[in-house]
Amino acid sequence: MKKIIICMPMDEELQKEIFVGIKKLDWINDCELDFVHIFKTESFPYMLSPTIYPDQDQKIEIRKTIEEIFMGLTKALPYKKMVHHCGFDNSPKEGIIHYLKDHNADLAIALTKEKHGLAGYFSSSFADHLVNHAPCNVLVIR
Repeated sequence: MKKIIICMPMDEELQKEIFVGIKKLDWINDCELDFVHIFKTESFPYMLSPTIYPDQDQKIEIRKTIEEIFMGLTKALPYKKMVHHCGFDNSPKEGIIHYLKDHNADLAIALTKEKHGLAGYFSSSFADHLVNHAPCNVLVIR
């Protein structure tokens, strides 16, 4: 069984677009799908009391909320094996690369936002980073 990691955006419109894109891919029906979003961890060392956001308690609550959202979004999908994951990293781009490596992904799927004008010819920096650094093939949906 192939393992496919779907990089989930948090924007509702983009989520709809990624589901429209993957529903067109009949060949993923028998694959394991991981719906993943990596949040950026922020560090504020220069504050009166050095702070990291989100802290451990906030991470637990955010992870629970996001996984519930993903389960709600994917419950009507016809796929047999689906995993929902919310992670945290100083760099979401690097966090998803680590996730791909740690979970032996066969394919990563990412959405690039539609841009207009000259910027429309280029994909997003997140998608570019995936294409250049992922340990597996990457499918970019535009």
